Amino acid sequence: MNKSCIFLTVLVALPLFAHPPKGLEMTYDYESNILSVGIAHSVNDAAKHYIKKVVVELNGKKIIEQIFRKQEDGETQQVMYKVIDGIEGDKMTVTAYCNISGKKKADLTITASSSDEASE
Repeated sequence: MNKSCIFLTVLVALPLFAHPPKGLEMTYDYESNILSVGIAHSVNDAAKHYIKKVVVELNGKKIIEQIFRKQEDGETQQVMYKVIDGIEGDKMTVTAYCNISGKKKADLTITASSSDEASE
């Protein structure tokens, strides 16, 4: 088998072993302005297959982008951000990206209640 066939085989097979984040749960505490995000992404090796980036948007404008070089553990990536610019009625969107393939997105509308929650 020549090198180009081997490369093509690996390139085609790689997405079969990768997968996007399975779930994304967000909560926003209006009193403390803290956005908490839990990203479900089960992997065998959190140093090789992981959540590489999290992007937070407020009303469609990117306000946070965090890059990772590994995942917290083999099941999830947890992040917390202080978002002081949000007011009641604003829409927050979080997108989590796998380093190999895929992404997961969830939205949350800010309300003045003590804690708001969204999951996708």
